[in-house]
Formats: sequence, C-alpha cells, structure tokens
Amino acid sequence: MGTAQGNNLPRIKISNQAAIRRMVYHYGPITRGALSENLGLTMPTITTNINSMITGDIIREVGFAEEGGALGRRVRLLDIVPESRYFLGVEMRGTLRSLCVTDYRGNIVWSKLDDTPFHEYEENIASTAEIVREAIGQCGVPLEKVMGLGVCLPGLVDSSRGVLVKHPGYGWADRDVAGDLRRLSGYAGPILVENNACARAFAAQLFRRELLNQVPSFAYMFVSAGIACPLIYNFVQDYGVLVGRGEAGHMVLDPSGPECICGNHGCLEAYSSDRTVIARCEEAMHLGEAPILREICGGRTPTISQIVEAQERGETGIAHVIRTAINSLGVVIANIENFAWPDLILIEAGLFTSQENRESLLEVVHRNLYTGTNLDTHFEFIMPDPFSGALGGAAIAVRNDLETYIE
Repeated sequence: MGTAQGNNLPRIKISNQAAIRRMVYHYGPITRGALSENLGLTMPTITTNINSMITGDIIREVGFAEEGGALGRRVRLLDIVPESRYFLGVEMRGTLRSLCVTDYRGNIVWSKLDDTPFHEYEENIASTAEIVREAIGQCGVPLEKVMGLGVCLPGLVDSSRGVLVKHPGYGWADRDVAGDLRRLSGYAGPILVENNACARAFAAQLFRRELLNQVPSFAYMFVSAGIACPLIYNFVQDYGVLVGRGEAGHMVLDPSGPECICGNHGCLEAYSSDRTVIARCEEAMHLGEAPILREICGGRTPTISQIVEAQERGETGIAHVIRTAINSLGVVIANIENFAWPDLILIEAGLFTSQENRESLLEVVHRNLYTGTNLDTHFEFIMPDPFSGALGGAAIAVRNDLETYIE
C-alpha cells in the first residue's frame, strides 16, 4: 500500500527553492514580482531564497524591467548565472561515444568524440570512463564547479537506478551504467542515466527556450539505429514530465512483416530505422541497382549522409528505399498525432537533411491525420549533430541540479 508524504518546514523550504530556481532558469530574466505571482509564494519567501542564491552566485540581477513597480520604482530582473555551474554529458552507443562539458545554459566549453565501434558493453563503458577522466583533466573547469554527469544510451533505461534494462540491438541487459561509470572514472558527483531519445528531448526543452517556452506539450521523434518518440509535458510546475518514453520503433505496422531485432514482426524499425535503410541500400549495391551510391561509398557500407547524396544525384533504386522508409515513418507520426495531439513534434533523423525528404514526410503525415486538415500541431526538423546526445546527457544533469537543494 502506498503512503502519501505530508509536508514539514524543511521539505517546504526545499520545494520552494527548487520551484524558484526552475522558474528563473526557464523564464529568466524575470522579476521577483512575477515569481511571486506565478508560484503563489509570498514576497518574503521569494526575497529570502533569491538573496541566498545571489550570495551563492547562482542567480544575478541583470538589468531592469521595462515597466516599473509601485511609486515608479525601477524593478530588477533576475537570471541564472551560466558560468556558476558546469555539467558533463555523455552519449554511449556501439558506434560512438561523445562527451561535452557545458555551462548551466548548455553552452559547450569542451567536447570529444570517439567513433571507434565497440559492440561489447565492457569496451564501451571503459572507453566512456576514459573520456570522462580526460574531460575532467583537460576541460579547464574546476572540479568543484562540475555539478553532475548525465549519460544517455539507446534502449530501455531505469533512470531511477541508473540501470540499462535492455538494449536489444547489442544484447546488453541489466547493466549498472551509473555504478560502473563511477567505479571506472572515479567521478564522485551525481551520475544520471537516461534513454538517448528522452535526453535529446530534455536538451531541446532546457536549451532551446525560444522554440519551446510557449508550448504546452511536445514529442521528439529520434531516428537512428533505433526509433523513439518520447512525449513530454512542458509546464514549469512539472517540467519535463514524460507522458510516455515513446518506443515508437516497436509499433507493429504489419504482424506478418519483416522480423525486427526485438523478435516481433513488422515493427517500424524494420522499415524506417537507419539500420534498415542502410541494409537495404547495401543490398541494392550488391544487386547492381545503386552504382552512384557504390561510387560515393567506395563499395563499403554506406552512411545515411552518403545515401541521401546518392538520392540527390538521381539514384532511383536508393530513392525507392527512402520513399518506403519515409512512408512508414509518416504513418506512425500521424498515429502519434491522432492519439496524443502534441502541440509540437521535433524530428531528428539523417534522412531529413534533404528538403525533398522533409516535404515527403509531412505530405504522408498530413495525408494520414484524422481530419486531414489538422493545423494545430507544428513540426520542426532538428539537424543531426554528433554531440546532440551528449548535450542531452548534460541536460539530464542540469535537470537533477535544478531539483537539488543548495544551502
């Protein structure tokens, strides 16, 4: 039987500070009066907490509001001090490990990418720990100002325990990522672990305020070797609450379709993942149906960017593979829209560096919407970046820090 927690003064104090800091972080520059009005807290409570965080150099006054206060007094604006705290963010995948060090606002101050393919977990975690040690030693940020390490990776993740529950693509299961990384890297601060699609969504939420500040809910469609589409509430009171972690790649489109790596048949990943697109394009090369792609990649396994280049150079066999992938992906996005109706869907996928492919996807989506004329949901394409996952890792650490009480 679950128990409800009551409130006491220490808990209220912690809750108030977290709420104030989140509000300043997400909506700053902001006035003390706006904080009081939006949070329902008294001005003395606001003032006490703000003064403490100004003394700790976490928040600072950054100018004056355009409208004055009572008796014509000028009202000071408050904002987070970006250089007050730094965070390590890591993405760990079989084909790469990327790391960045960011300030409070997600500005990258140091980064490193290792694209050596390691398919064994032990090799990956050891390589990741080595990069973490290197970052701590070389990034130029004092260790006492590094407030957390966020790690993201594909698969099912239990973020409360820092454990990778399952990664079907590599057969990894029940891996204590947080514990292993702490043991191997020697980093003693907070270590947070999250799925890499969810981490990207949190990075967009924290670091792309101009895009998401006025959006009540959004989904983040991430297409790579796998496919995921987490759906997130976007209110400051429950900032970053996941409505669903969005294993869209395992939505079954056809139970009699091709086998997926998860063991089921007809999953979206078996039609539209980068892994599937690359495999089908490689098959087209072997059949002599993709001479342009063969020329571009030298007969080796092509990358998604090389596949898009072949398409743009008129390779009809490759264009057919891409159209098939886009059609399945568009149907699933339309189903997500029909079911959940998020205000915004962000889409990150290598295929959509091409304007032609972006237009094709949206045509499929709109053709399969319930009304066919739904204009309420907006779509934004996020260009793939080798550090977008690492930035997501940093966002996980920032989110944790915003909930951590500061004396």
